[in-house]
Amino acid sequence: AVVLKNLVQRGAQFNGMEGTVKSSLDPASLRQNVFVAAANKTMAIKPINLSEEAPLDRGLTKCPNCDREVPAANFVLHEANCDRTRLARRKQQQRQSSQPGAAAKSSAQASRERTQREVIALDSDSEIEVVGTSPPKKAASKSNDFNSRGAPFVPFHLYATTTSKSIRAHDATKKYFRTLREMVGIDGNNSKRRFQWLIVFNFLVDFSYLLEKLSPDILDFRRVVVFYGEAGGTEAMVDQWRKLLAGTGNTVEAIRLVPSDPPRSRYNPLSIKIPYGVHHTKMFLMGYEEDSKSMCRVVVHTANLTRDDIEYKTQGAYSQDFPLKGSCNGNDDCSKESSQNDVKKIAVVNPYKRKRGDIDRKAAEGGGWPFEEEDSTPFEEDLVTYLESYQYRTRQSWCTGNVLGNASTSKKRLSNKQMSWLQLIRQYDYSSAYAVLIPSVPGRHKEDSYNNFGYLKLRQAIIEWVCPRLQDAKQSSKANPILCQFSSMGSLNAKWLDQFLSAVDSSSTQGVDPISKVSGGGKGEDRPPPLSTRIKIIWPTTEEIRTSVEGYQGGASVPGKVRNLEKDFLQPLFHRWSSRQSRNSSARGHDPFKTERHIPHIKTFLQPSSSCNDNG
Repeated sequence: AVVLKNLVQRGAQFNGMEGTVKSSLDPASLRQNVFVAAANKTMAIKPINLSEEAPLDRGLTKCPNCDREVPAANFVLHEANCDRTRLARRKQQQRQSSQPGAAAKSSAQASRERTQREVIALDSDSEIEVVGTSPPKKAASKSNDFNSRGAPFVPFHLYATTTSKSIRAHDATKKYFRTLREMVGIDGNNSKRRFQWLIVFNFLVDFSYLLEKLSPDILDFRRVVVFYGEAGGTEAMVDQWRKLLAGTGNTVEAIRLVPSDPPRSRYNPLSIKIPYGVHHTKMFLMGYEEDSKSMCRVVVHTANLTRDDIEYKTQGAYSQDFPLKGSCNGNDDCSKESSQNDVKKIAVVNPYKRKRGDIDRKAAEGGGWPFEEEDSTPFEEDLVTYLESYQYRTRQSWCTGNVLGNASTSKKRLSNKQMSWLQLIRQYDYSSAYAVLIPSVPGRHKEDSYNNFGYLKLRQAIIEWVCPRLQDAKQSSKANPILCQFSSMGSLNAKWLDQFLSAVDSSSTQGVDPISKVSGGGKGEDRPPPLSTRIKIIWPTTEEIRTSVEGYQGGASVPGKVRNLEKDFLQPLFHRWSSRQSRNSSARGHDPFKTERHIPHIKTFLQPSSSCNDNG
């Protein structure tokens, strides 16, 4: 399975640059991005027929606060934006907060508790105000606790939506959903967790929403750095954020990235200028300390940091925690000590884990991944290589001073000495990573770095990790079509799509040279099968957009010009987003993840193995 951000890339020159799929395949239309790829046989997909149209739900629901009747499909969105509903909730919160307490408390204790309850919001004048109290945190149950031991380790999740909250706690699908706070690593069994540093990457950031959802915990981070492409009221919001941090020693830095600006300028660290280019990566890097051990969480996801994207759309994320290097003796001990890496205990095979012998062998052969340190891993090198493109040179301390202890304890804690963020990232051990990072850095890359970026890097990962497993399983060379689901469509042509599929299809990629654009079969090679047998494109219909919880306005997140979508060669490839059962069907299991009415902004590319059948 592949969870990524707009994999459909420009391939005319095969230079590792990612194309903006919502516009033409022009070399100037590029995005800076990073996504993750995985090839694990532990997940099975049951084929479904996506050709049937679902009947429309024309029922109306009356808002209890404003008495307005709205379509049932749009009621959740109306409720979130209804002024009278928000006023009623605020009054209810005020009534609850005004109830007398059972006992008097000291002023210092009361002040601290009040700070922990406050929710920060931005009003129309870009000011911060306290708008009541947030509900108390509930203790996470074992079935839904991302840190619970003994539970299967799940590296890929969906963002919890307004609909997924209705899934019962004992439902098997519940464990796949995470709220924004859980994704970042703020919620869960973390009462003893100390937050150290947070780095945020995104295209569109609503700073007021970010603070609302992550406060007050986000104020505890020693260092916060936010890289973004677009945001509203940024300067005023960040200034207010800094005022909240006054006197704490904690800092926040917001850096806008605009690839269309002159190269090597304040907002464009790249070596080239890209008209219409945007910074599109969506990622969290977070450092924390728990049980006297420093950890790093890596989250690569698909959502903009806005309420609409997080709560109303179908979004995906990869997340995993990593310990400091040298904090335990061997991976067996690490997996026992780290709640996120309790893998061997449940006999889950990690196909991406590299052994030292494999690294030495690849180096002897003169190929493989670039290694700058003896104990580095492919995941670490890919992450550092990508971060280098930001040209962020600030050296600073990323955590507060640690209490001195014995030697074994100090090895498990992050040093508070000043260091660059590249040095910071290299402090952690990524040998247990369950994903392959696929960076995309706009620019012109040399021949020796072709396979470090874009879909050529994806092709390299498929050749290295997927193809050998298929050969070991002695599977037939006939492969199932690639299922492609993404949220924007550019001006594609059949020739480019054929070249792209040949490069990433596990049954053909080893026989194709994308650089010279010739296949290894020579002139006598048979013509490739028709596209309809090699790819299925999942794209929401107009009615699926209209009847979503956001209605038509949610369609802005699935851009596709008519002239691009109506090309003849694409028509046999399209399949609808929702399942074959009607949306009001009483059949159980037709929508187990409750995603039908949530517009897909997630990006998923999947190729079932040839051994898959109708039963998965």
